[in-house]
Amino acid sequence: MIGKRSFDFFQRIGRSMMAVVLILPLVSILMGLGGVLLNPSVHELVPFLGGYGWQVTGELMQRAGQAVFNNLPALFAIAIAITWTGRGMAGFASFIAFAIMHTTIGALIDITGIKLNERILGTEMGIETMQTGVFGGILIGFLTAYFYNRFHKVELPDAISLFSGERLVPIVASFGGIVAAVGLFFIWPQIGKGVLALGDFVATHTNPLIVGLYGGIEKLLIPFGLHHIYNTPLLFTEIGGTYTTLEGARIVGDQNVYISQVIDKMKDGSVSITGGTYIAGKFIPVMFGLPAAALAMYRTARENRKVKVKSLMIAAAVTAWITGITEPLEFTFLFVAPVLYGVHAVLTALAFGLMNAFGMHAGFAGGSGLIDFVLFNVLPNQSNAWLLTIGLGILFAIIYYFTFKTMIVKMDLKTPGREDEGEETKLYSKEEYRRKKGIGAAASENPVESNRAAEILAALGGRDNVTRLDACITRLRVGVKDVGRVDEEELKRLGASGVLKMNDGIQAVYGTKSSIYKAEIEEWMQG
Repeated sequence: MIGKRSFDFFQRIGRSMMAVVLILPLVSILMGLGGVLLNPSVHELVPFLGGYGWQVTGELMQRAGQAVFNNLPALFAIAIAITWTGRGMAGFASFIAFAIMHTTIGALIDITGIKLNERILGTEMGIETMQTGVFGGILIGFLTAYFYNRFHKVELPDAISLFSGERLVPIVASFGGIVAAVGLFFIWPQIGKGVLALGDFVATHTNPLIVGLYGGIEKLLIPFGLHHIYNTPLLFTEIGGTYTTLEGARIVGDQNVYISQVIDKMKDGSVSITGGTYIAGKFIPVMFGLPAAALAMYRTARENRKVKVKSLMIAAAVTAWITGITEPLEFTFLFVAPVLYGVHAVLTALAFGLMNAFGMHAGFAGGSGLIDFVLFNVLPNQSNAWLLTIGLGILFAIIYYFTFKTMIVKMDLKTPGREDEGEETKLYSKEEYRRKKGIGAAASENPVESNRAAEILAALGGRDNVTRLDACITRLRVGVKDVGRVDEEELKRLGASGVLKMNDGIQAVYGTKSSIYKAEIEEWMQG
């Protein structure tokens, strides 16, 4: 049980980080399109894009996208707190704690006059401070989530009961931000030096073996949902490299650096591309390998099932090729033939290593499919990496096809279309695989602490009668489908000093405990 809970804990961490990772593709595409509009090479092909209006549009798109990259630490803090708790108040408190932490660090630097490595100093949201990067955001995010879970139902004495429940969390988180700042002030200079040293080492000692292992290990962690914990330091921190843009912004992480350098190189051809060292090989298995594997599964399907398999494989292969979403194919391997996933991981490692061996730099905003390939590699046309990617991709497509076809036939693997009689031909999802392996989130295992929420909910007419749940300082505000099902007397018996009924809702006056009751009812409804 301990092992399973630990595993679920780390899986939840990965999902929390995913909240920020998911917005980066959209933001990066915005920046990529802006870069295309500003690219002089594009103007030669499409002259009207060199007009003033298009140039302003491109500049605005790039700056809008850059605002997200410049504030990634704060976004991690907010997103982690919200996704870990499921409450917006936690995100609000996390933002406050993040700002207070960096303000306190900046004040301590001024007061003590301490001399620090210039590479560690910088700004966060305009605050002069030590740059703790996404590590600082992650720390505050989880710290605030802990404070929320610990204090959001605390009932204070009547004299200060206004600050009970959720309203207590920002206060506690603020003090937590000060304590975190004091701790980081003393320990981060050494940690920061270590991170910078590791980043310098990675930048100067990268080789095909290391890059290949990175790609293969990431692939092996995907089934468990732990890959975001593994690759976040390389993609979004100094460990993956640093770069100062033409506008003076400091960018960190292999993925972010590549995108920023490509955009700057379209403005100034003298900019060198150093990012995209570790992620360059990802296009090969995604755009070429997996579609070829899908073809192998179709060709080895039983004749009477080929029509259905064809439609499934075309949909899955096209999705992987265009968007980089590989889950339908990869989790099907895991579900029916794990050995194929093992081969896929090995070939992925080989592709990553080969791209590094050839000294290629390529990158993506998140999907590693055709959209990102064109926007950030083909259209900028800053190197021949995209041509080599296509060449190696075709070679890997051939390897994938014949390897998978041979293994499916020789080992009689039950891939789609080869199932036993009576079994359904289908693709499998991540959720189905994890249920099969007993991998699940622990969030729903927490027992409800009190029956009070259940009693109030019953008095409101039951879960299916509630359409909206909110709380102000003194009132529980509930939208209901049928106000006639609300038991006013029972709500008063449960502590309400008054109940106001309307056409589509009620207001129950529970005083300053209203926000606590709201949180308890929400947990009961979700659990």
